[in-house]
Amino acid sequence: MAFLSSRSRRPGVSRSATSSRGTRSSTLSPIRVVLLIVVASCLFFYFAAAVIISRKASASVDVIGTTGGATAAVVEQHNTGSHEQKIKNEFIRGSQKEEKEEEVDIPVIQSPKVESGSDTTTTMTKEQSRHEHSSVGKTEARIASPTEYKLSAFIEPINQEHWKVKPLPARMTTSVDLKKMDFENVNSCSRLPEQWPTSEEDSPTNKDPFLPWIHDVFPSADGKYIQFIAQNKRRCQTGKLMGEVKKFMQPNVALFQHVPVKRIKADNDGDNNDGDDESSSTQYRLASHEEADSDGVETRFICRFKPSMKETLSVHNLNYDYHTMRKQYRATFTEEGFDNHMIWSSQLIFKCPVPESLQESIRLGKTVVNDYATQFVDLIPIRTPPRYGKPTEYLPPRLFKDDNTWKPDEEWGKSHILPSIENSGRWENIPICKPSLMQYPDEAVIEDLVKHDAEMAELAQKNEKKNKLIACTWTSSSFKTRGGRTEVSDGDTRLLQWLEFNKMVGVDHVYIYDNSGAFSDTASLKPITDRFPDFVTRINWPAKVCNNNKGNGDNKGERSSQYAATMDCHLRFGAHSDWLASYDTDEYMTPVGEYNDLKQLLTQKEKEDIKVLNWKSKRSRPRHQYFDRALSDGCNNRKACFNPALPKDKTFLEVYNCNIEKPERKNTMPAEKAIYRTDYVILFFVHYATITTRSQMGKPETEAKGRRFITRYRPQTHSKFTNEETEGTMLHSKAVVQNETYQWMNTGKVGIEWPRGKDSATDEDFKVQVDGERYTPNCFPVEKIDDYWVPKLEEALQISKS
Repeated sequence: MAFLSSRSRRPGVSRSATSSRGTRSSTLSPIRVVLLIVVASCLFFYFAAAVIISRKASASVDVIGTTGGATAAVVEQHNTGSHEQKIKNEFIRGSQKEEKEEEVDIPVIQSPKVESGSDTTTTMTKEQSRHEHSSVGKTEARIASPTEYKLSAFIEPINQEHWKVKPLPARMTTSVDLKKMDFENVNSCSRLPEQWPTSEEDSPTNKDPFLPWIHDVFPSADGKYIQFIAQNKRRCQTGKLMGEVKKFMQPNVALFQHVPVKRIKADNDGDNNDGDDESSSTQYRLASHEEADSDGVETRFICRFKPSMKETLSVHNLNYDYHTMRKQYRATFTEEGFDNHMIWSSQLIFKCPVPESLQESIRLGKTVVNDYATQFVDLIPIRTPPRYGKPTEYLPPRLFKDDNTWKPDEEWGKSHILPSIENSGRWENIPICKPSLMQYPDEAVIEDLVKHDAEMAELAQKNEKKNKLIACTWTSSSFKTRGGRTEVSDGDTRLLQWLEFNKMVGVDHVYIYDNSGAFSDTASLKPITDRFPDFVTRINWPAKVCNNNKGNGDNKGERSSQYAATMDCHLRFGAHSDWLASYDTDEYMTPVGEYNDLKQLLTQKEKEDIKVLNWKSKRSRPRHQYFDRALSDGCNNRKACFNPALPKDKTFLEVYNCNIEKPERKNTMPAEKAIYRTDYVILFFVHYATITTRSQMGKPETEAKGRRFITRYRPQTHSKFTNEETEGTMLHSKAVVQNETYQWMNTGKVGIEWPRGKDSATDEDFKVQVDGERYTPNCFPVEKIDDYWVPKLEEALQISKS
């Protein structure tokens, strides 16, 4: 305004004087009117923006909760000398660390970081170009801007003393009691698994164990569900000295157990009622199975979708307590935390139903723009104590109709209202990305991704399978063995040979969960996987194992990253294949007898109604004749020690082809591997098809089908081991490291093979010459591997070099 007025009169002359002389018209010209309007508008928006930013800043101030107060004294009361105690103290202190204050402003999504030494820049450009050619499409709900939301966690204080009160007191938390953690680097759908905050430093589960330890999240192919892959973090530290840690982490196991809820309305004055007043916001009451809403009988999380703000209730993929009953264990969880032997309590899998108005756009992948999500979901846990009684004490009626001994009215009361979402600890703004086959297309079709997405959407709609047999593996370029004793760095060579072998035996596609990032910021298996653009999909999976101890000690190991990757591949990609093979890169599932192709064998098993084909496992021995047994520098002057590195131009398949028994082997490990029907297995745990559709069939359903219900489930019904003479055998070529070659002629870690046609039964005193000494043979090569598969693999590797 001052600018306009200064131009409307001469310096030193008053407005009245100017008007009286008639040198200026008192009427504003059209140009001046326009300028006035523009300046006024600018000032209005300036002050409005200032007010909004001020309010955001005020509302976003982090108020530190009281989660760490009860555990602070514990640190000072214990001797910190032992390794286990140090782990416990670091965990407790980590739960008390205050997050760095961040500026509250309109969030700006950062550009995805390019992997060192890779062509990620090209890939991302193609991804962005792909989405620029696909419209977002019309949906009933509003589409969010990619910069509008960022992943956050709201930490809620937990007072476990309230759990001792019956009925359970209602939580009185408000938004000011919550502490906010922001994760601005979670900004790319194509890199979501690698960006997700799973580490000890970043995971909000360490501060609020009611927040699930999520490793991945993705929509189902039909767009009807958002699938979550999480792990039981209480299993990470279970030793005798970890009592306080296990106590603090108790809420994490409660997430495996369902709770029934009923919707109610909260009026503006705070009163609750069961009416249908549209002006009221939805709240939830803990209820019995009989009182609960139909979609709230078996739930654990409230799912709030954004920007629509529509809410649904989560469902578990399975009932964990019911499986514990079928296995006839006393309890799914124990208050003391000594329950790692119940392997089905490791992987937490659940899903959020998608509101119908969003399903089509999510199914078609149209809610992702330039690799950024425009639809999000908040995950609000329903916070109740874990149940430590018998697994039958509170099963839902659809599974077991016997009277429950656990009474919700006594435990929770009849009027336990959950706090509103804004007053509850939660995950907020979890990105909803594309269905898996769209999110991870074959590199061979990357130039025509729009067409590819349409084809994948059509496959999902028709419920057709893309493949007959896929393989999944979790691996890395290098790793440390259990207990951290030895580092093995042959991952690249192993993967190359293993992939070529799997192509030969008929696997349609392989999914590699690359864990190299857990050990190095630069190492990657991408140079190997890039050599198989139409055969391999690589998922960068840097999540660290939370406990790499051996499985037979006090503080048992928990390879959380591997367990999560196993279920991630099963649920992401298994849905698009009839069969899934789950095994490691040092394991070779080898057709024998008349079979030269795994799919040929599986076709026969389908006729026999076999749904899980197991493969025996026993560590094979590397054959001594392939090594230079000269004394190595690393043997500390121990004469009988040598470097067992793979000889040049040799394959692991040939060098390690020596088993301690002829087929059929009886001395094997209880750690078999499997190829299984994906529509039959619900939960797979590294070695075992742990939970199946048959084992989860409830008593009422079983009896309705005219079958006798037997409490103890016997998995042998549709499961079978291969015949190792006529069908298939698995060679487990686990690397022998240098310290294992000490006294190799006595320990049996190195193989001295029996000649064909001879064995200990017919030639008891047979000896072979090794370095001028006579030794008894200790292993048998698989003849078809030497005669047929080794030459084929060498030929394939030679072709790949040229």
